[in-house]
Amino acid sequence: MSRTRWLALGWLVLVLAMLGHNAWLWTGARLQLDTDVLAMLPLDERDATVQHVTRQLTDSASRRIVVLVGGGDWSGARRAADAYAQALSPYDQVVSVRYRVDDAMAAQMVDFFQPWRNQLLTTQQRHMLGSQPPEQLAARAVEALYRPMGMPRVGVWGDDPLNLFGTWLATRAGESRVRVADGRLSLVDGERHYALLMLDQRGSAFSMAAQEALMPILAHAKQQAGGAMPTVEVLAIGVPLYAAAAAAQGQHEMHTIGAGSLLGIVLLTLFAFSAIRPRLLVTLSIAVGLMAAISVCVLLFERLHLITLVFGASLVGVAENYGTNYFSNRLGRDPSERWHMLREQGSVMWLAMLTTAIGYALLALTPFPGLRQIAVFSAVGLLAAFVTVLWWFPFLDRGTMGATRLALWIGSRRALWPVLGRNRFTLVFSLLAITLLVLGARSIRVNDDIRLLQNAPPELINQQMRIGKLLQLPSPGQFYLVQGSNQEEVLTREEALKAQLDTLQAHGGLSGYQAISDWVPSARQQGADAAMVERVVQGAAGVRALAMAKLGETAKPMAVPAPIEPLRLDAWLSSTASEPFRQQWLGRFGDGYASIVLLRGIDGADKLERAAALAPGLPGVRWVDTVAQVSDVMARYRYRMGGVIAASYGLVFAALAWRFGRKAWRALLPTALASCLTLSLLAVLGQPLQLFNVLALLLILGMGVDYGIFMLEQPDRDAVRPFLSVTLAAASTLLAFGLLALSATPALRAFGLTMLFGIGLSWLLTPLFLPATIKPIQKVE
Repeated sequence: MSRTRWLALGWLVLVLAMLGHNAWLWTGARLQLDTDVLAMLPLDERDATVQHVTRQLTDSASRRIVVLVGGGDWSGARRAADAYAQALSPYDQVVSVRYRVDDAMAAQMVDFFQPWRNQLLTTQQRHMLGSQPPEQLAARAVEALYRPMGMPRVGVWGDDPLNLFGTWLATRAGESRVRVADGRLSLVDGERHYALLMLDQRGSAFSMAAQEALMPILAHAKQQAGGAMPTVEVLAIGVPLYAAAAAAQGQHEMHTIGAGSLLGIVLLTLFAFSAIRPRLLVTLSIAVGLMAAISVCVLLFERLHLITLVFGASLVGVAENYGTNYFSNRLGRDPSERWHMLREQGSVMWLAMLTTAIGYALLALTPFPGLRQIAVFSAVGLLAAFVTVLWWFPFLDRGTMGATRLALWIGSRRALWPVLGRNRFTLVFSLLAITLLVLGARSIRVNDDIRLLQNAPPELINQQMRIGKLLQLPSPGQFYLVQGSNQEEVLTREEALKAQLDTLQAHGGLSGYQAISDWVPSARQQGADAAMVERVVQGAAGVRALAMAKLGETAKPMAVPAPIEPLRLDAWLSSTASEPFRQQWLGRFGDGYASIVLLRGIDGADKLERAAALAPGLPGVRWVDTVAQVSDVMARYRYRMGGVIAASYGLVFAALAWRFGRKAWRALLPTALASCLTLSLLAVLGQPLQLFNVLALLLILGMGVDYGIFMLEQPDRDAVRPFLSVTLAAASTLLAFGLLALSATPALRAFGLTMLFGIGLSWLLTPLFLPATIKPIQKVE
């Protein structure tokens, strides 16, 4: 058996193994698709702490969905919310609902803090006890006793004449607009009443199986709420909803882009070759490429990102090149010549495949996990498709193949192309190119804002803004990270930070904040508060005794207070009272402990700058702006990728020089010029330069230089096959990547638009740089 047959047989064994692996993956729902767009972003090696904190915050809320039902009077809102919750109750294995709050739960919260009531004070209470004389406070306590309306009192007046504990509880409750009404969580906004439901999705928010189970149930619940209250307004936010929207969009684009690309390529091939055999064999090579890419990616990464599959849909167009080149060279040849033809074309095809692979290989060097997976997916897919063409096509392609009129017409267009030299066309072309480059250089602007990657549906964003405003939710993107060697030090440092935040809030720098030490002050602060209450209120000459005297009563001496035991953080964390705020305590963090202080009403660059300026002067406190930091990472890697592209041009030029010697620049310069003109076009059209434009330039290099290789290998103006192959390859690539320009995902759209201009210009410019006088070679008859 010949060496070629052994290679074909060995490849068949590998393909059968990959076929079995793919069947095992797809039939048993074992293929785990990841829809988390943030997974594409790089780990910031400068700041692993921020990455850890952000991930911990995201994980804690990744399955939570907040729902507000109502919009009219409370009776209607309650009825609609009951119907919504009732519709979800049969699906506890998919989503759990927290909605009802009984009186016992509210009492549990008061009972929990009761033992420490004399050592929990607000900032305002400390100021009041420290600045006002006991006589004045006693008069105020007596006045409050006879006031018909006032702050709800907890306990007996004689034990707490200033109602310090009741006021502390009311202040804590006042940080949220949510109240308990008729055993339900409720919210009032003017004349509009809402019921609040907290949902927790079972399973990962980024699991497509979990999303497919959840979304119909939520739609059904919304329908049931509408039946109970026709004018009902249902608002919902949560990571699962964003993940489901991204997955639905990704699947839609994968189907439309893949199907559109495949349909266009099939029609193109049928018209060019007028036979079904080339189409079937090219489709076989693409199928093998996709199958190999999926198997290798699953083995390497365990999970496959949905965007990888969307991007992989465009692989159809690139993998098409090798089969198209094979059949373009088969046109007009006897079947017996196919082995000789492959020997002639083999080195050129290998060179073209390697230059494309260089682009993907360098893409794999980026720090973006998602892009590394895309690079591996594409490189493996292309290599498998190429090997299929090289080792299987000669065995499967045994028939004759005459040249069609369309193929001859396309190939003959090469003769009409002008050539650059000492002529008028060169002058006009140079002026146009220089003008566009100058305009582009004057118009170019960069924008690395991570928010460019957001493509959530407007309806979902509007609902998030409405719920955020109604519930006065703190910003999750900017916060303070507070660290200390032990829990007490973290709480003490939080209190120092809060003193600065109080001043900032007084000057309009923010509307509020949310900290763990609001609920569990440091032991030092609790001791100071207890001493102040004992001295000012409970002592023999304190407010309590003076107030009792005003009423004509004698104050009974208080029992000797037990030694102060501070409220411990662990006790609070294990209670139901901590549930809404538990995610802000990070626990063990590195060599110590850490917590997060969240801010409200911090919109605008000026407020962010003022908040950030507080951190450097406070030990253990650090300002974190995740939006700014991720944007900074993208800008940094945009610069780095510029260096990678320059290096890749050097590598490709070395490979071309090995094959073409001094003529190598003729294969590379058209692609380089096309890349520069593409950036200029994007700038003139108002498109900001971002990382994904730069990444596309890598692939333009890998693919565009192929056109130069094939054309320079047979540069005769009357040679039909090279220009036919290059034209069909460019058309296929434009169909594949050009359709990405229609994607609703901003990153893919920027990528697709860059590829559309870059590949189109590379195809257009390559014949211009070929030598003017060449010895004629074989023509297609």
